[in-house]
Amino acid sequence: MLRRVQKGSFSQYFNRVLYRSEVLLRYFMRHRGFLLRCLLCWAIGCLALSADETTSYDQRFQVRGDQKVSSQIVLITIRQSDFVGVYTDRASSLMDLDEATDITDSFFWNKKIWNQLLSKILKQDPRAIGVTLYFGDNIGAVHLNNEEQKNFFDPRVYWASTTNSLERVLTPAFSNREHTNLGSNEVRRDEDGLVRRMFPLRSEMPHLVEKITGKRFPTTQAGLPINYRGSIYNFTQYGLSEILYDELPPDTFKGKIILIGAETSATPVYLTPLGTLTRSEIMAHVTDTLLGEKWIKRLNFWWYAVGFFVLMGFAVFIILTYPQSVALFFILWIATLLAALSAWVFDSFYFWSPAFAPFVLLAATWTIFIGYQATKIERKNFALQQEQQYLAELEQLKNNFVSLISHDLKTPIAKIQAIVDRLLTQNQDQELQTDLKSLRMFGDELNRYIQSILKVLRVESREFKINKDAADINEVIEEALVTLRPLAFEKGIRIQTHLEPMFSVEFDTTLIKEVVINLVENAIKYTPSQGLIDVTSTETEKDIKVIVKDTGDGIKPEDMDKVWGKFTRGSDQDLKTKGTGLGLYLVKYFIELHGGKVEMESKVGQGTTVSFTLPLESEDVIEEIL
Repeated sequence: MLRRVQKGSFSQYFNRVLYRSEVLLRYFMRHRGFLLRCLLCWAIGCLALSADETTSYDQRFQVRGDQKVSSQIVLITIRQSDFVGVYTDRASSLMDLDEATDITDSFFWNKKIWNQLLSKILKQDPRAIGVTLYFGDNIGAVHLNNEEQKNFFDPRVYWASTTNSLERVLTPAFSNREHTNLGSNEVRRDEDGLVRRMFPLRSEMPHLVEKITGKRFPTTQAGLPINYRGSIYNFTQYGLSEILYDELPPDTFKGKIILIGAETSATPVYLTPLGTLTRSEIMAHVTDTLLGEKWIKRLNFWWYAVGFFVLMGFAVFIILTYPQSVALFFILWIATLLAALSAWVFDSFYFWSPAFAPFVLLAATWTIFIGYQATKIERKNFALQQEQQYLAELEQLKNNFVSLISHDLKTPIAKIQAIVDRLLTQNQDQELQTDLKSLRMFGDELNRYIQSILKVLRVESREFKINKDAADINEVIEEALVTLRPLAFEKGIRIQTHLEPMFSVEFDTTLIKEVVINLVENAIKYTPSQGLIDVTSTETEKDIKVIVKDTGDGIKPEDMDKVWGKFTRGSDQDLKTKGTGLGLYLVKYFIELHGGKVEMESKVGQGTTVSFTLPLESEDVIEEIL
């Protein structure tokens, strides 16, 4: 019985696996074109990664600029000119020496000078001194007195050892018995000749950088990428003469790591991502990297491959979901973000991540899937055009409806006002007179609302044009004030003018009159009884300016930008005064049509000042003159 159950369970499991495999196969066959495109994009990105690991890695150091380096590192550079006078008599004999290393190293040997140099540096109590030049058999036998031995064999001084063509270690002349004061000055090139990495050496031959820092290279990698921090001028540098002639402060080298090297046209130089550097300059970068544990880190290739697959899937989702222009923007933004993120992570956390390969992956994904998506995008664009046409027709229908209703309302309102005017003249009942006047006022207010709506509909139509004529702005202002003074008189508000005489200017008198009426009417509306409204006109070299100033309640700072909108009013005026919120909208629109500007200043409780300017010469006139 148990065996039968087990057989049945196995059969059910096998059937489920077979069914799921069949489903996956059908899905693949149905979407094989899509899946093959995804696989192709992912393969292109992985191929680009191999090129990115060499070219992009070097470019990181070249474009990021100088970085902060350890202040503990000091470079002392001995130049050929420092030793020319010393070796004038021996230069020819040096060329005949059978040296085991670069002949230029021995050129910089002089016991007296080196004794003085070490003595002056050691007096300042440095942390360590690393001599990157090899002084061994190439300088012959050296005899040292007690004082010189004290300097040359000081435990803080480390001398460079090297290897010959047979990989035999050559020790310097000043090595102690235990060989604890020497370190290798080896700098190894990559296959293309550039120095990018440091290689951990065998335990019996530590590197000179390990000696002067007291730290060991990590041994987890075959090659440790050097974190080049920019140009060599990042490091503090001094020349030989500055030290020998005591031109430096007494604590210059206190607690510092000193690297002594040479610079000459014959000195071997090494190609690096930053250009050519000498051995001591490369060791300065290695020392800074080791002190701060700034070794460049990177992941295994397959981790990057998995990340590329996720990135490719995200790009495909964007291309298939959003319109072409939006998808292109997102992909470019993602590529830029990844490049910036890669540079930031590289500079801040010393972690290398590809920048060029993701861009290639995204470009390939865009190119391959754009054809796949073209038909879908065209259909969406067509549907969008149909919807836009429908919305335009709906907007036009709305405008026509509002215009029709407004026009139809004008006739009954005019009849109502005529009947009210007749009743006012025929009936002398004081109470009835008051009601009729109120009815007349409400009719005028309703008529103004309708007129404002009609004006907005007219100015927003495509056929709207301004008609400019030469006119006096002061006359337009006076005409506008004639219609508004009775309204101001009813509220006990005084209107005063300061109109500067000026020549005629071309503008649309109807629109500018409407502007003045709206501004002054607003001032009357929001100014309390016994208030004052001041209307001023002035002329400058380029334009004329009209200012309307009132003593009303003022406008809150948070409402200053809102009041220029259509059907928008101040947040505290909805319950105090009536209005459509179209006046200032029309003012701004009319003035900008003339090429002018509108400005507003207001203080709560003190009043509001609104001004507008009109240019003296319109753009049409200027074009005709030119």
